[in-house]
Amino acid sequence: MSQHCLLDSAYWIWLAQADTVPNQYLNLRRVCSLPATPTCATLQLSVDSDFVLYVNGSEAGRGQFSDYPAEKTYSTIDVTPYLHAGDNTLAVLAYYRGRDFSTYRSGQPGLILALEVDGTTAVVSDATWAVRQCPAFQSGEMPVVTIQLGYTICCDARADDGWRQPDYIAGADWTPARVLAAATDGFWQTVSPRPVPPTVLHPEMPVRLVTQGNFRREATAGSIAELMARDALQTRDWRELFDFPMPAENTYQHEPPHVADSLMQPDDAWAMLTPPADGSSGRYLIFDLECEEAGLLALHLEAPAGTVLDLAHGEHLDDGHVRMAVGGRHFADRYICAEGENRYIMPFRRLGARYLQVHLSNFSTPVRLNYLGLRPVHLPVDDCGDFQTHDRLAGHTYAIAKRGLQLCMHEHYEDCPWREQALYAGDARNQALYGYYAFGNYAFAAASFDLLGRGVRDDGVLELCAPARVGVTIPAFSLLWITALAEYWLHSGDSSLFARFAAQIRHMLATGLMHRPDAATGLYRPYNGPDAWPFYDWMDGLAGIGKRDDRLEALYNLYLHEALGSYAWMLQQCGETDAASEIRLAREALGQAIVRTFWDDDAGAFATSIQDGVRTHFADLVQALALHERLVPTEQIPQLVTRLRCRQAYPMTFYTLLYQALALREAGPDARAFMAETITRIWEPMVLAGATSFWETGLGGADFNNAGSLCHGWSSLPVYYYGAYVLGSRPLTPGFTRFTLAPYPDRLYHASGRIPTPAGPITVRWTREHDGLHLEAEGPATLTPVLQPYLEVPVASATYNGIQC
Repeated sequence: MSQHCLLDSAYWIWLAQADTVPNQYLNLRRVCSLPATPTCATLQLSVDSDFVLYVNGSEAGRGQFSDYPAEKTYSTIDVTPYLHAGDNTLAVLAYYRGRDFSTYRSGQPGLILALEVDGTTAVVSDATWAVRQCPAFQSGEMPVVTIQLGYTICCDARADDGWRQPDYIAGADWTPARVLAAATDGFWQTVSPRPVPPTVLHPEMPVRLVTQGNFRREATAGSIAELMARDALQTRDWRELFDFPMPAENTYQHEPPHVADSLMQPDDAWAMLTPPADGSSGRYLIFDLECEEAGLLALHLEAPAGTVLDLAHGEHLDDGHVRMAVGGRHFADRYICAEGENRYIMPFRRLGARYLQVHLSNFSTPVRLNYLGLRPVHLPVDDCGDFQTHDRLAGHTYAIAKRGLQLCMHEHYEDCPWREQALYAGDARNQALYGYYAFGNYAFAAASFDLLGRGVRDDGVLELCAPARVGVTIPAFSLLWITALAEYWLHSGDSSLFARFAAQIRHMLATGLMHRPDAATGLYRPYNGPDAWPFYDWMDGLAGIGKRDDRLEALYNLYLHEALGSYAWMLQQCGETDAASEIRLAREALGQAIVRTFWDDDAGAFATSIQDGVRTHFADLVQALALHERLVPTEQIPQLVTRLRCRQAYPMTFYTLLYQALALREAGPDARAFMAETITRIWEPMVLAGATSFWETGLGGADFNNAGSLCHGWSSLPVYYYGAYVLGSRPLTPGFTRFTLAPYPDRLYHASGRIPTPAGPITVRWTREHDGLHLEAEGPATLTPVLQPYLEVPVASATYNGIQC
């Protein structure tokens, strides 16, 4: 397949219109004639905001990468299997979001496309393309799902006239495409290949019908989610709703098949849903996917024209219904059936869900249901990380954490698939570190951190999300991004991110992150503009909600201390010794100021903040960060570990427990034992509760006024714990060229697994016997192991590739 850019001879095109339309769906078509069936045909396409490509009526590709309006990316699609000699129809369903959300930075609508056939450009986007606003999808302002995810969807299949098919004849509503000025108003300055592979759309997943009945709708105003949430539900036995063929009398000995059996699997079976006869508004059905999943809504049914399906999705069941309208969020869409067979895949917005609820109305003859569920959408990953042990709970904990991490990886790292799908620096730092141990997905992590870095503002802090324009910023996330770049380099061996952003880091530190020194203490106050959100953790006193005062904060200075250490390390790796030394001196002075200002002898701990000269608030996160940054005198470490173990202060949430893992690893036997207890105490109850991914916080769905996510990437800490702690392999030099062999057995008697590295996986196996651990490791010969046994876990024998360590 040709990999060079074909788009130089193409033009940006769109519908000719006086004003841009947000939430706009377009149909575009072009017929091209080929003298022979091609042996190699490549199509490149870029659009603001998303697309589905059809060739001769078949879907050939989908999915625009999340990018910036001025720096677009294109997808390269092999269309050879879809083309033939003679006339061929290219058709694109294009979508323009057109309004800032946390997952999208508003640009100008436009599409650019080029097709190369056997080395010759055959088609480009230009004025010869026909275009119209898509009549099947409602364009323009609509209720939004969330401020992160964008608009809800309403599709009326009655208006779908088969425009994708080769035999389609365009009507008067089609017009020639408008050719747009190149690079206008700062848009489309560059077009480069998408940096991560496209996601994969998988076949329909099994679903299970869990309840059914009638609903009555009295409300007439509101979003689809609000209407559904207000509907009165009346559960009915399935036999009252379905006309299901029953076996002949006396021909069976057991209960006849349940209608749910016909809907459980995506197959050729059908279930006949009858219309309500008692004056109800319609029928409702609730389906269980039986696990948390991320994907596109899919349905297959036969129905009378005008049958309305209101479709809600969510992670929770509340009193017999899906949680669909939550604090101004609207997790429901609408599909209106055409006459006869309807096959529909929601084209653009992924759903994160465990449950689906459908309210069917406006049908007077039966609806034949074949399937209603999700088609999973996953990023292709190398599933090279692994952990195995005799302890089933530990094994399940690792597997669930790994699966949840993948559910939060599509175009970039995303915090949760249900509520936001947004890229945050704080979340991504955790997810990337865990991902190195699960998948070795360095290129994906680099793409995420690159997106975040390109969101730097003139005032030296990063946008809250990328690529986005959001009304608030979290200063600490800018510092975490710097630390994440160093961790990326250490694990991947790739210095390119730092080379790209080194000058920007200097600008950020000088302009936004260290521009408010406090001469009296030697500390720094964070950026404190009107849009500053001083968030550190979802804990009282740390979430910063509504706080705009000018207090001195321990956590900001600790994160700055960590970021300066990361920056100095990267400078040293580049050979910039003098610059690295200068940063280290500033970091050392900052560390002394942190201890001098925030350590409280009476409390035996670091205070969170200083206000009016008084040390206030004591949080476990502050203690863990101080330990991690080696600011705690050796004689005080046991006291601080005991304080953490007793949970005497404000505890850490799942987001920040990474710092406990990082801090306690080198803090002595009691500290390591406490970390092992933490993994058991926090994660295993979720496993026993039936979780298929790990929750955002310990309160689960009840948190954030019933908006708590049950799948959150930052909660996949066990992947890192079992790889870096229990198997004990961590990079000491970039790319694992030197790495630790330092297993910590926890409560286990034997364990094995694989740790991804850029040179290939390291396989570790150990057993615990009366004389200590017996350790065997294999891996690339170019890597050098460094045996670092813990005092309480002697190593009786250790080999790497059969050679004694």
